[in-house]
Amino acid sequence: MFRKISSNVDPDATVAKEIRREFGQYFDQAAANRNRFLQAYPNQIFIGMVVMIVLSGIICFLVFTPSQRQKEKMPDVLKGTTHVGNEVSTGVGQIIDLGTRISNLNDLRKQVEVVLKKPKLSHDDTLFLEKAIQQLEPTMRSKTLNQKK
Repeated sequence: MFRKISSNVDPDATVAKEIRREFGQYFDQAAANRNRFLQAYPNQIFIGMVVMIVLSGIICFLVFTPSQRQKEKMPDVLKGTTHVGNEVSTGVGQIIDLGTRISNLNDLRKQVEVVLKKPKLSHDDTLFLEKAIQQLEPTMRSKTLNQKK
């Protein structure tokens, strides 16, 4: 049960080394053919590379530019109009307002939990809970409306 298993696997063998050992002659032959081709036609290869770079630049900047019709369909953010800043600042204000409301609701929840843990409620506690329910009603209405949609 606790016998040591001996293995004849070479600890330095890796997948890359094994692939190189198995297919090394083909890799060497491909490298030799590549080098012969590059040495035989250096000027043509250089000209081909320059032509490809120029052709790529022409395609990127002239062929694929959006036409005026496409620009009209683009949203205002992509057109670069000036009233985008107002929309962004309004959105940030809404996020801050939402965060404030959530914080207030969390504080109210903690206060309600403290009151509900009391063994006996006083008149003041009852009034506080009624006010808390009134504050929560708009939130609950909006949740039910969102759930119905």
